[in-house]
Amino acid sequence: MKNTNQLKEQLLKISSNEWTFPQDINLYELALDMMSNIGSTDSELRDDLILTGFYHLIGDEKLSGKELKGLLDISLSDKHLFYKLGEEEDDSVFNRAFTILVLQVIIDYHNSLGANLLSHEEMDSVYDKIINYIRHEKDLRGHVNIKGWAHAIAHSGDALRELAVCSYLSKQQLMGILEVIKEKVSISNYVYINEEAERLVTAIVKVIERKELEDSEVIGWIRSFANIEIPSNYPEAHYFKENIKNLLRSLFFRVKFKYPQSAFTSEIEAVLHGINSRFNEYSK
Repeated sequence: MKNTNQLKEQLLKISSNEWTFPQDINLYELALDMMSNIGSTDSELRDDLILTGFYHLIGDEKLSGKELKGLLDISLSDKHLFYKLGEEEDDSVFNRAFTILVLQVIIDYHNSLGANLLSHEEMDSVYDKIINYIRHEKDLRGHVNIKGWAHAIAHSGDALRELAVCSYLSKQQLMGILEVIKEKVSISNYVYINEEAERLVTAIVKVIERKELEDSEVIGWIRSFANIEIPSNYPEAHYFKENIKNLLRSLFFRVKFKYPQSAFTSEIEAVLHGINSRFNEYSK
């Protein structure tokens, strides 16, 4: 196993050659070294080199199906996706937040290139673990000074987007994606400020595009925001409302241009108006 400096030097050399991997190295061993360092606080190593390297290793089909499954198991382990899950404001978030992107790339491979890399049962397990991770991720920071992007919830949106595309997912699982998104924005301890809503909305749109859910089911989910209980104390109430309204606004404009004839826009509009009427003194 290479140390961090050796790995960075190797990846810099590969990236400078337009991500052409040398013929004389074991690419799975390289992938394992990359996973061992995916939680690095060096943003260049973590984001520009390791993550980009995985995009090329997986997307360019440099790893076998067996190796991808090995990488999947490692990613879903307590050493990565669930490493110190529940901790806040510490560096463990970089491991989790970038591991979820490795999972996103593997699911994308399954969906588009992998000729059904995973069985239904295996995908169900991946789905359950990702939903469980998102539900319990407490470190919601976007960009961290000096150390770069954490962005765990935006990255989670990317993974949910790929899950939504997967043909294996049932109606119940697609609805589960919508519900975990609602749960994750209905918070009062933090305001998302790094376009997390846009990434989550992309996953919502992919769920809608599957056409597995009836319009009435999607509308029911939209309307559920109207009855949500908002904290009575400040600034928590303000944070809560901002998160919900930002998601619904982003969804409104995305749906307006993608589905101009659908009833979704008027439903979102009505919910937003209701929230403003109830809780915004400046809307009167």
